[in-house]
Amino acid sequence: MTDIWVCGNCHSINRQRSKSCYKCRAPQATAATDDGATHRQEQAIVMRTVVAYRPTAALGLATSMFLLGLAAVSVVAIVQELGLWTFFAGQLDNLKASGSFDESAYQARLADSAQVGLISLAVVVPALFFFAAWLSRVVSNVPALGGGIPDTSPGRAFVATLIPGLNLRTVPGVIQDVLYRLDPTGGGVFMVGIAWLGLVGSWILSWVAGKYIDLRLTFDIQNATSVDEFVERVRPLLTAAVVIDVVTGVLIAIGAVVLIMLMVRIERRSRTRDAEVRAVAGV
Repeated sequence: MTDIWVCGNCHSINRQRSKSCYKCRAPQATAATDDGATHRQEQAIVMRTVVAYRPTAALGLATSMFLLGLAAVSVVAIVQELGLWTFFAGQLDNLKASGSFDESAYQARLADSAQVGLISLAVVVPALFFFAAWLSRVVSNVPALGGGIPDTSPGRAFVATLIPGLNLRTVPGVIQDVLYRLDPTGGGVFMVGIAWLGLVGSWILSWVAGKYIDLRLTFDIQNATSVDEFVERVRPLLTAAVVIDVVTGVLIAIGAVVLIMLMVRIERRSRTRDAEVRAVAGV
């Protein structure tokens, strides 16, 4: 255990995240002694004879570039969805007034949406692989930075990040564990939650809402007795679909940016811990 401080009043050992001594309740700011202050660095020096510290900045930079690309694609998709809603609104008015529908324009809009979807996929896949590699190396560096043995192995962190479904449950915990082991007082839980909501919650929202809207559209198309009734039933569903897509795009963009901020925080903590270890080792 490396995240400790020793109380100068009663000599009790406390966790770094405890702001006061568990025994005498003295505040850490005034009661903490230098005993154990270099325990983390000393343990890191020992661990570096077994596990080497490897910089992660290059992998982090590559991941960040793709995440920024994902945020940009999400913004483009939002603009496209707003234009698609305007198009469908006009087509529904034409359908109701004259019974006409511009099929060629509709197909062109679908082609544009498919192109944005392919671009998004081309960004997401490498972003996921680079992020998995970055997180795996970050986990492997924790012992060499004096953070003890992480709750997961580097190999498991890499594989779990790439498996759909499993990554939804495991990755937030891995990131939080790394943040705590690098700096027990640094926090970061709130940012992990925002990133999860943006990148995972948006997918859940889009999937559930999409299924519902598809079922409603199928039902309304089959049960409409006239063109006017069909238009009146479909119009609010299309509006809801656009709203969901816009909200999803905003959440993805926010989640991507917050995840980059989390990575920067971890990189800074890692560099700080590495400098402390080198200072104690005299390197």
